[in-house]
Amino acid sequence: MAFCRVWNPGVSDSLSSPEQPPSEGLVAVGRILGAHGRDGEIRVRSTSNVPDRFDEGQSLKLSKDGSTPGGLTFRIARSRTTITKGSEELILLLRGFHDRDQAIRLTGQWLCVAQSDVPEPKEGEYFHYQLIGLKVRAVNGDGLGEITEILETGSNDVYVVSGSEGEILVPALGHVVIDIDVLSGLMVVDLPEGLR
Repeated sequence: MAFCRVWNPGVSDSLSSPEQPPSEGLVAVGRILGAHGRDGEIRVRSTSNVPDRFDEGQSLKLSKDGSTPGGLTFRIARSRTTITKGSEELILLLRGFHDRDQAIRLTGQWLCVAQSDVPEPKEGEYFHYQLIGLKVRAVNGDGLGEITEILETGSNDVYVVSGSEGEILVPALGHVVIDIDVLSGLMVVDLPEGLR
């Protein structure tokens, strides 16, 4: 459940914080990459910024697509972090798992929590799940498409906006992103020359 801040140099979090959507769904917090070892542990790539999300005893729901409930809920029996090929991964043991075959069957699935378990973002910050699917409109009223992906770069996130003219890469900067209204599903942007 990664979040992004619309960065505006010299201004602290100028956009207002959205309310949570009224529907109760799932939010993906990690993707299962595969089995680890022979004792039922799984390798997980975290998409959550919540510090205790993967601590021992926490409950996580399983989902094939990261948003639709799969019906299974697991508690974490053991958790640790490792570095693989330069990126951080979690090694989790879920209660009731004892062998590699059980772990392999979960490969590619998502670990999720209910939206009600997601903390409120700080003012000017938005979780990625809140932004994916937003319609994007230029300040002149032109429809540009919708956000289909968010790229995390070193300095600021970049929104991939897919529309009839192809893809547009929109930097998450305060002077570019003019308004975000999660409840109405709209982002208004002022694109610099050359981005369109």
